[in-house]
Amino acid sequence: MKFFLRAKVFASAMFFIIGNAFAQADYPKKPITIIVPYAVGGGADQVARLIGQQLSLRLKQSVVIENRGGGSNTIGMNFVAKAAPDGYVLGLATPTFLMTPSIIKNHPYDPLGDFTGVGIFSDAPLVLAVNPKLPVKTVKELIEYGKSHPNELNWASGGTASTQGLAGILFGMTAGIQTTQVQYKGSSQGLNDLLGGSVQFMFNPMPSIIQHERSGKLRILGVAGTQKMTKYPEFPLIQDALPGFHASGWFGFVAPKGTPTAILDLLNKEVNEIVKDPVIKERLIEEGLEPRNISREAFNKMMQTDFAKYQKILSTQNIVKE
Repeated sequence: MKFFLRAKVFASAMFFIIGNAFAQADYPKKPITIIVPYAVGGGADQVARLIGQQLSLRLKQSVVIENRGGGSNTIGMNFVAKAAPDGYVLGLATPTFLMTPSIIKNHPYDPLGDFTGVGIFSDAPLVLAVNPKLPVKTVKELIEYGKSHPNELNWASGGTASTQGLAGILFGMTAGIQTTQVQYKGSSQGLNDLLGGSVQFMFNPMPSIIQHERSGKLRILGVAGTQKMTKYPEFPLIQDALPGFHASGWFGFVAPKGTPTAILDLLNKEVNEIVKDPVIKERLIEEGLEPRNISREAFNKMMQTDFAKYQKILSTQNIVKE
């Protein structure tokens, strides 16, 4: 009896191994679609197209970028969640992907239960910029100003469920200052009001800020990541003045849960190789991004950690789910 049981277990294991090997050998035999839950032309769309183009060359198969914006990312990512788990539909994920369950009632999917990570190809550091009319030149001075002028500082964000929104909330909490978040439908609108002086500070990606800093229209106080930016090492880390603070965006691909391991491993390998390419690496750096290589296991663990962190932070905001 024990012999038959062992034989059955062995046969099952071999079937799994052979099935995964076949899945990788036979993949991809048709075009791959990457769902970008943002509008055409934005930073997320551009980086997805860059990586998608390289993935197409490496896999010798078409990679189609399909934009399905709206619903704070949930329209596009819900499409991915319901797609067949065969590696032919991937989703572009950012931190917003893990935040929306905290702000949306009857959320259509479980970011952790319905998806699995493929890989991350870059971090997207945020910078803290202020209107130069504000009498501060350092992060320390901004915190001191906030403490002596409670509730007088207004800051712009692309919404609470955005990296900008999370960074602003976390900054106020860590610094112990009372500020007011002004939410916009898009970060470009918030940036316009920052330039005009209607709001005093904002967290946003470097590419949208640097030209205004160079012209003197904005002042960059620091970088919200854990390492100085490769292209802009002259700007200090915020955490040097405010220990424990860091907030950074990232770009990665996720797939529907149940996608064969062999396919996921292949995609992870290819994405990591793309990012290692000197030309692609330089292009990402030029866009104000920080190239990154990560295993699937590390990506999934990171998502679990970040999901719990975002829930904890957003629970302090008395958000009424819509």
